[in-house]
Amino acid sequence: MESQPIYKSGILVLILTLIAVASYEIYLRQYGHRISFDDSESLFANSRKKACLPQNEATVFVGSSRIKYDIDTDLWTEITGETPVQLAFVGSRAAAIITDLASDPDFKGKILIDATEGLMFDLSGRSDRKPQSAIKYYHEETPSQRFSFLVNTVLESNFVFLDESNFSLSPVLEQIPLPPRPGHFNFPKYPAEFAVTNFDRQTQMTENFTQDSSLFSIMRGVWMNLSKMGSKAPKAPAPAIDSLILDLKKDIDVLKSRGVEVVFLRPPSSGPLWQGEQKGFPREEYWDKLLSVTACEGIHFMDYEETNHYNCPEYSHLSPSDSKEYTRKVIQILESEIGWKFNNSNQN
Repeated sequence: MESQPIYKSGILVLILTLIAVASYEIYLRQYGHRISFDDSESLFANSRKKACLPQNEATVFVGSSRIKYDIDTDLWTEITGETPVQLAFVGSRAAAIITDLASDPDFKGKILIDATEGLMFDLSGRSDRKPQSAIKYYHEETPSQRFSFLVNTVLESNFVFLDESNFSLSPVLEQIPLPPRPGHFNFPKYPAEFAVTNFDRQTQMTENFTQDSSLFSIMRGVWMNLSKMGSKAPKAPAPAIDSLILDLKKDIDVLKSRGVEVVFLRPPSSGPLWQGEQKGFPREEYWDKLLSVTACEGIHFMDYEETNHYNCPEYSHLSPSDSKEYTRKVIQILESEIGWKFNNSNQN
C-alpha cells in the first residue's frame, strides 16, 4: 500500500515534465525557431566519413564560419550532383583539417578552403582547438558513441528545444544581461536567430534574423568589438606568416601528389569589417602570397563582378538568399575558369 503514493507521484511528475517540455517546444516554434542540429564532434565525424568519396562524387569544404554560411549545401547538391562534405568550424581555421586529410591516403577528392585572413593566419592556437578536438573524436569514436549519435539524430530531427547551443539551460541563462565582472572577459553572446545548422553542417541565419535590424546591430557590434580587440594585438611578423604558409604548402603538396584538386576561397564581407580586414591583412602580404607559395588557384570575392557586390547583413556572412546566389556563382567559376568537373555540369 505504501508504494501506491510513490507510484502516483511518479506519474504526476512524468505528466508535468511532458507538459513543460511540450509547452517549451510549442513556444519556440511559435516564435519562429526551426530545427537545428548541435554542431558537435559526432556530427563532424559523420561528415568526415564522407570525405573519401571518389573525386567526382564529393567536394570537401574546410575553414571558418563564412564557408559554413555562404555555401548552400542543398543547392550545391542540386547543381553539381555531388555530396557536399562540410568540415569547417565556426571561429576556426583550416590547417588541422587539411593536415588530417593529407595524412589520409584514401582522400583523393576536391577541397575548397575558406581563407578568411583573421582565422587562416591566426598564430594564437585558439582557432585550432575545435578542429583538433573533432579530428581526435573522429579517429577514436567508439561504437557506443556512434549509437548515441544515431539516437540523438532522430530526436534532434524532430524537436527544436534540443538545440543545445541555444535552448539548453546554460545558453538561456547566459542571455540574462548581467554587468561584466572586473578583469573577466565575457565572450559576446550571439542571438539564437543568427544560426541554424542542418544535418550537412551548413549554418544559416533564420528568417527572423534577416528581418530584424536590431539583431543585425547586435551581431555587428560583436564583430566590430572582436575586430577592435584583434587590431590591438601586435602584428604577426612576416617570417611567422611565411612559416605558416610553408607548413600549409607541405600538406597541400601531399594532397596534390594524390591528384586532389585544391582551391582557396575568400568569401564576402562588407561595411567597416571589410574595411578593417583590408587594412589588417593587405592582400599582397596574405592572399596573394598564399596563392603564390602554395601554387593554388583562388577565388577572391572582389575579383568578380558576380560576387563583389554583396552586403552582408551583419558585415561578415551572407543571408540565405545571397548564399544561394553566391554558391551558384562559385560553382560556375570553378567550372569555367578553374576547370573543375561536376556530374551535373549542364545545370549550371
